[in-house]
Amino acid sequence: MKRRGLLICLVFLICMAFATPVFAAPTVYLDGKQLSFDVQPTIENGRTLVPLRAIFEAMGANVDWNQSTQTATATKDGTTVNLRIGSLTPTINGRIKTLDVPAKIVNGRTLAPLRFVGEAFGGTVGWDPTTQMITISTWPVIQSPVKVHFIDVGQADSIYIELPNNNDILIDAGNRSDGPSIVSYLRAQDVDDIELLIATHPHEDHIGGIPDVLDAFVVEKVLDSGYYSDTAISKQYQSKVAAEDCVYQADSRQTFNYGSVLLQVLTGAETWDDANDYSVVCRLDTGDIEFLFTGDAETPVENILTGELASEILKVGHHGSTSSTGTAFLSKVKPEVAVICVGAGNTYGHPHQETLTKLKSAGAKIYRTDLNGNIVITTDGQSYTVKTAKNLPEPSQEEITPSVPDTGKYVGSSNSNKYHLPTCRYAESIAPENKVWFKDINAAQAAGYEPCGVCKPR
Repeated sequence: MKRRGLLICLVFLICMAFATPVFAAPTVYLDGKQLSFDVQPTIENGRTLVPLRAIFEAMGANVDWNQSTQTATATKDGTTVNLRIGSLTPTINGRIKTLDVPAKIVNGRTLAPLRFVGEAFGGTVGWDPTTQMITISTWPVIQSPVKVHFIDVGQADSIYIELPNNNDILIDAGNRSDGPSIVSYLRAQDVDDIELLIATHPHEDHIGGIPDVLDAFVVEKVLDSGYYSDTAISKQYQSKVAAEDCVYQADSRQTFNYGSVLLQVLTGAETWDDANDYSVVCRLDTGDIEFLFTGDAETPVENILTGELASEILKVGHHGSTSSTGTAFLSKVKPEVAVICVGAGNTYGHPHQETLTKLKSAGAKIYRTDLNGNIVITTDGQSYTVKTAKNLPEPSQEEITPSVPDTGKYVGSSNSNKYHLPTCRYAESIAPENKVWFKDINAAQAAGYEPCGVCKPR
């Protein structure tokens, strides 16, 4: 019995010694986008072989195949690459490159060593053996820095993105009263025109200052969700955009390319119950540093976002409300810096302590416009710096203004002195973040509000 047991062990060890190890097929990302292949990458003698034609063509190269010589020839921007099956000496513009493993044909497709394919046209290759992830970047190093300005407009949003070659993006423009100050801020940054203006959603604290911006600057393109409210500012915004005679687009997960910098829109034609969830969400990719801009998008939107979300800098949704910044969302974004656009002493209790706690637990350093004023983050695509106008201490729990009730018998607007029945047509047009609720008439009148003449609350 002992000899039989030893024999079984010996046979097992011999089988293991000659068994072919099984590897998960590596995934390939080119400039942040995952590529798909009909023949998967493989690993041979410790070297990863990837589909040559698919990757070269995704890089914008033309590929020809010579069946008689078993040679692939790829050309792009004056560079010619020749690679013969079985050869260890391909050439790039006639210069020999030495390979450890030759290219081979698998199911009619040419597979070649990863590093050679990725670097042949000037790309940079990364390999993570733990996740079996291949990354190829063809973006050049940014020649001038990118600056993202989170403008202090109180309890509102306005973000100016300063790109190389005088390309300018503006995301939102605060309340109506903020328009002149935003125009002055942009002029102080030597903005001459605006290549892309994004209105995340039609609440006044995001689009209120846009009419002033459209009056002051030539705007080449406007993008929003295509969803509008029946408010005076929303109608004025639409009228001003039409008068600008610029290119208009609704969000549809498009990508805008500004040289080595990409702006990816992550939202499209979804239907939502809450206007906040119509917020345009977009991601700025500068190379190794990414920014995620969320408007007032709440957790339902966060939960349907797909693709690569990881970003070093997160613009926190809805001014730090508990309705945004879900734990699952944070685990995908993994922010190092969180920026909250919020007004000092606001009546909404923003940012909420629960949101701050989640951000800190995720390891993010928090900046707030109420405490830090204008926040400017500068990046060269590889690292970043944060500059603030001021650095006030975070208020204690006792100093935080409690949130106003989120329900009641009557409702008013923080932008008017009338109170209404919730079913009043004027009440229904009040932006959610501007609603002020009262438990009774006495509470409304004590706060200085007068009854609506239409619904006549009593």
